[in-house]
Amino acid sequence: MSSQEEKTFINDCKKELEKNNPIDVSFNVEYIASSLFVSYSKVRNWVKNILNYNINHLDELWESFNRKLEKNNNKISWAIDYNILIDNLTKLLRENKIKEVNIFESRLIEEVGLNKAIANEEIKINYQTKKCVIVEPLYAIEQTSSIVLNFNSNIERDIILGAEFKIFIIPINKIIKQIKDIEPIIGLLSINKHQSKYLPFTTILTPKESDGKTTNIFVIDNSRTNLLELTKHRSMLCCIECDACKKVCPVYSLIKDEPYNNVFTGPVANVILPFMETIPAYKHLSFSCTLCGNCQKVCPVNIPIRELIIQNKNLFTESKCVDYKDRVEAKLIKTYLINEINKQWIKKCFFKFHKKHLTFLH
Repeated sequence: MSSQEEKTFINDCKKELEKNNPIDVSFNVEYIASSLFVSYSKVRNWVKNILNYNINHLDELWESFNRKLEKNNNKISWAIDYNILIDNLTKLLRENKIKEVNIFESRLIEEVGLNKAIANEEIKINYQTKKCVIVEPLYAIEQTSSIVLNFNSNIERDIILGAEFKIFIIPINKIIKQIKDIEPIIGLLSINKHQSKYLPFTTILTPKESDGKTTNIFVIDNSRTNLLELTKHRSMLCCIECDACKKVCPVYSLIKDEPYNNVFTGPVANVILPFMETIPAYKHLSFSCTLCGNCQKVCPVNIPIRELIIQNKNLFTESKCVDYKDRVEAKLIKTYLINEINKQWIKKCFFKFHKKHLTFLH
């Protein structure tokens, strides 16, 4: 039986396809990577092993991180989901009589719906204030109880580091054990997200009691432990959010973000949303994939995205989450998308051939 999410997905896909978005999956970072790393493949495997270790030891890493924070009179506030996060965060703001905040946009900030929640509390959002800032760090570091921050500019860095009251919100999977491990992770992120050797304006901040500024750290689960409980799917928690998989996905190239109706889109969404939301609502995403495998090839931390999508399909079918009607509809969606992709490829190939032929004649 089709969910409302699936019906919306199909309708939005049709709207996007009418725009005739061009397919461009030419993403390639090998030339940048080779100038930064002696062996890009070895670095990818190295970082994969680092992240897998961290994901498999989340409990002890966060417990140790919190103990070290408490020595400086700081501590973690834990949130199972966005409702608890919002309640605890707004309570903290009220207790400290904070009337305006500066929220720095990120995927997690959008995921928890923070802007709307803050507005509902009649707290003003002021993008210039240095009084209170709310930021999502890249990672937490257990070894030094530090957080890794990346800024878009020097002005943004000065505002965040100079704020009197800092609030950091971190997803439960974003912690690493050793400070030395952050360099290769940032290298892969910079190469694949920005096609650049270096990630500018990056700082490691260690909260101290003596600096006269208040630091509050919220750690949120928001259904990520659903993935953690699945032996193979937990590798998705290693994702560094570089979006390389989107850049080589022919389906995403056609339909973009809108049809997903979620902060997670593209190949990552196809794998995780059935578990982070509900299987009945989002099972259709796994069946919209053409299984070309491009996403898996470019993933800088070697997440087996294609295999996980296949596993999703098998799981949903075997557990009877997908009935005969669902299978027919899924096949129609996939066939329709593949036909659209093929049309684009034919046009592209014809244009290349035609251009080459004309050049030859001249």
